[in-house]
Amino acid sequence: MKYLALALSLSLVGLPSAAMAWSNHALGTALALANLPQIKDAPPVPVESLESFLEEEGVALEQLLDEQEEFFQETLADYPARPDDLRWIPTHGGDHRKAFLMALRVNPEIKLAYFVQALPGMDWSGRTLLDASDVLVFRKLSLWREWRFYQVQPGETLPALAVVASAADEPDYGHDINLFSDNPGEVGARYNFGKQPFGDARFEYSSQAPFHIGYYHEDELIYRAAPYLARTYPEVRVYQYLGLARFAFESGHPYWGYRFLGWGLHYIQDLTQPYHAKALPGHGTLRLFWVALKAAVGLDTDKLAAIEQVANRHTQVEQYQAEWLRKLLREGSNDNPLLRAYADTRIDADYPTFDGESLRLVVSQESYDAADDFDERIAHWLAGGQSQVGFSQGNQLAPLPEDVQLNQILVRLIRHFGAHSRNATRATLP
Repeated sequence: MKYLALALSLSLVGLPSAAMAWSNHALGTALALANLPQIKDAPPVPVESLESFLEEEGVALEQLLDEQEEFFQETLADYPARPDDLRWIPTHGGDHRKAFLMALRVNPEIKLAYFVQALPGMDWSGRTLLDASDVLVFRKLSLWREWRFYQVQPGETLPALAVVASAADEPDYGHDINLFSDNPGEVGARYNFGKQPFGDARFEYSSQAPFHIGYYHEDELIYRAAPYLARTYPEVRVYQYLGLARFAFESGHPYWGYRFLGWGLHYIQDLTQPYHAKALPGHGTLRLFWVALKAAVGLDTDKLAAIEQVANRHTQVEQYQAEWLRKLLREGSNDNPLLRAYADTRIDADYPTFDGESLRLVVSQESYDAADDFDERIAHWLAGGQSQVGFSQGNQLAPLPEDVQLNQILVRLIRHFGAHSRNATRATLP
C-alpha cells in the first residue's frame, strides 16, 4: 500500500488547474440574480471606499474575524491556523487595507479597483474605461482583454446587481495567488498554508487552484495515496466572505455587503464546474493506480496523457460555454436554453437552505457525481470536431462545433450555477 500510495502521489502531483470556471462570473451572476426580488428591488447602493468601511467598523471586525478563525479551527480538519501576528487589530495610522487583507490571508497586492463590468442591460456609456491592468495583478492579461471594466467613484450610486455581479468575478483577479510558502512574494512564508499542494507552475494564476477547487469526495484510497488533494480551501473563502457580507449589511454598509457577497458567490459557482470537484474525471481508482504504477517505474506516458487530457477537456469546454454565452448576448437572443438556465428558479427549492455545509455536501457532491458523464460527453464532442477547437489569431475563439448533447449537459450544470447563486444570496441578505 505504501508503494501504491507513492506511485499514485507521483501520478497526481502534476494536476492541472484552470484560470476560471464557467468563464466570466459577472455575466453569469447578472443573469442568475437579475430577477431575484431581493436584488431586483434593492435601492441603489452608494460606493464606499474600503478604508472608510474599515475605519468605521474596525473594532467589530476584529471580533468577527476572530470568531471566523475559531470556527475554522474547530470545524475544518487539518485547517492551517492563521498566525497570531496576522490578526486584524484596528489601530490609528498604518496601512489598514493591507492589514485587513493579510488578516484574511489573501494576496495583499490585489488592486481592489472601484469598477463595474459591462453587463447585459446596463449602459455605462460616458464612463472611463479601465485597462485590465488597472483591475488585475497578472502580467499576462490576454485572457481578460475581452472583459470591459468601467471606473466608478466613492460616493456615486450603483444598482445592487451591478455591484454583486461585478464582484463575483473578482477572486479570479489575483486574490488567491502566491499564498503558499514555495510561491514568489513575501506573504507565502507568513500565511501558514505550507507548500502549494497541486497546480501547474507554468501559469501565474496556478497557485490559486487550491482555493477554487474542492476535492471533497474522492475515494478514500486516493486520499491515503495523495493526502494533499484534501488541502483545498474554497469553504474558508465562502464562510469568510458571506460572513463579511452579512456583517456589512447589518452595520449599514450595503456596497461592501454586495461586494463581499459577490466574492463569496465566486467560489460556490466554481464548484458547480465538475472539473473543480473531481481530480481526474473519467479515471476510476483502479485505472489511476495502474497509471501511477507504470509512472513509478519510468513508464509515464499514460500519466502525462491523463493529465493533458483532463486539462484539455476542462479548457475546451470552458471556451465552448463562454463563446456560446457571448454569442447569445451579442445577438440579443433571450429565448435560448442556456440563458434561461441561469435564471431558471424551478429547482431552487429542491435544495436545503444554504449554510456552512452546503458547499461540501450539496454543491461539490452534485458536481462530483456529474463529472464522469460530463467528461465522456466532452470526449465525444472533441473527437467529432477537434480540428475546429482553439484560438485563432488575435486571441479570438475559432468556430466551435455544435454538440446538442453537450449543450444539454451544460444547460443542466448552469441551472445548478444559478440555483446555488440565488440560494446563497437569499441566505446572506438580511
